[in-house]
Amino acid sequence: MANLFSYDFRYDDNEHETETSEAQKEVEDRIGRVYMRLVDPQTLPLGGEIDDTRHRLLRSKHEQFINDSIHGLSSVFTVLDSSRPWIPFWCLNSLDVMGSDIDDRLRRHTTDTLRRMHCPSGGFRSDPWQLPHLASSYAAVMALVVVGGEEAYSVVDRHAMYRWLMEMKQHDGSFAVHTGGEIDVRGIYCALVIASMLNIMTRELVSGCAEFIARCQTFEGGIGPYPGVEAHGGYTLCGLAALEILGCTDVLDLGRLAKWMCVRQMPFEGGFNGRTNKLVDGCYSYWVGGAFPLLQKALRRSANDDYLYERPALQRYILACCQDTRLGGLRDKPGKHPDLYHTMYCLIGLSLSQHYVGVDPAQEIAEKSSVFSVPARMMQWGAVSARSKIIGARINILRPVHPVYGISFGPLAQGIKYFYSLPPLAELLV
Repeated sequence: MANLFSYDFRYDDNEHETETSEAQKEVEDRIGRVYMRLVDPQTLPLGGEIDDTRHRLLRSKHEQFINDSIHGLSSVFTVLDSSRPWIPFWCLNSLDVMGSDIDDRLRRHTTDTLRRMHCPSGGFRSDPWQLPHLASSYAAVMALVVVGGEEAYSVVDRHAMYRWLMEMKQHDGSFAVHTGGEIDVRGIYCALVIASMLNIMTRELVSGCAEFIARCQTFEGGIGPYPGVEAHGGYTLCGLAALEILGCTDVLDLGRLAKWMCVRQMPFEGGFNGRTNKLVDGCYSYWVGGAFPLLQKALRRSANDDYLYERPALQRYILACCQDTRLGGLRDKPGKHPDLYHTMYCLIGLSLSQHYVGVDPAQEIAEKSSVFSVPARMMQWGAVSARSKIIGARINILRPVHPVYGISFGPLAQGIKYFYSLPPLAELLV
């Protein structure tokens, strides 16, 4: 794609209009108008080239958008009441990835807020009358890791968390997201991220997880929520990341997976969609884009090979189309409103497209079957500075992010160092 702009890349419905094709054309019209403003007029006779030097990450606006959200959301956001642990995660992780200051007052406030959401029997919930939920627990644990420090880490009762995770564990290797709740790949991902972060991995906990994920791979090549259901970008990232934690990505047909992932990048827009014949969406900058470093390692490709997608095209979509220049924050696509969810996932997707993050195949740890190899394998990941690809001004550069955990390497390393200095779970259960 390079920086060439041409309407020849637009979707072709072969003169068979559908509701889907009309929606696609409408999105392309909006994005085309954005890109045309960035085209160097002198290049139009040759098709048009976008001037990528003009891209700027609006850091101060995004910081203000996030800080305003931290200090009070309108009544519109009552729909997120059951997802309250996600709000501090989206906010703090966005600030951290941008390298913005997270002051001590905000750290204490976040810690106190999440402490009230911790359930004595394990897991996190928004309110005392709600059930603890795997997704909320994942968000709470990762928010506490971003906050950092013993006061934040000690909010989690590891023993109770393990018991609760085992209660959610199903006979087929999956996890229910809450008592009596749905079962899908997302639950496995959340459970394994929590367990690998807190040093509570056991063979009993991970038993059957890899096999369940393998059964979720579809004929297209991507991963669905559970066997027999359409492949989806979010579940593909969750499944692949969970298998990376387990050290067994080879249970998948990686060739088919690679093909499915590659065609998720839209040729005109530059961003990703999440399913076949769906529209581009900024959040898939992570949910699909973040899966490419994991695929790269699974295929044993080196930094010299680069990822199997066009990194500058994704950055161009995020910086030109997903930033709200008036309100701050990032969004799904032009014409949509910014929100905290899209702000975080656009930012970490942008980071992963800027930095080549991976593991040198020659240095990869051979022992993968033991749950005790997890911290060493996870911290083998790192950014290769010589392979960075950053468009626009240097102000656009974000902190490198670990593709499995979706947070930057600094707080991740500190969290792993703390939790793996604690006694292993086997001693806690004696």
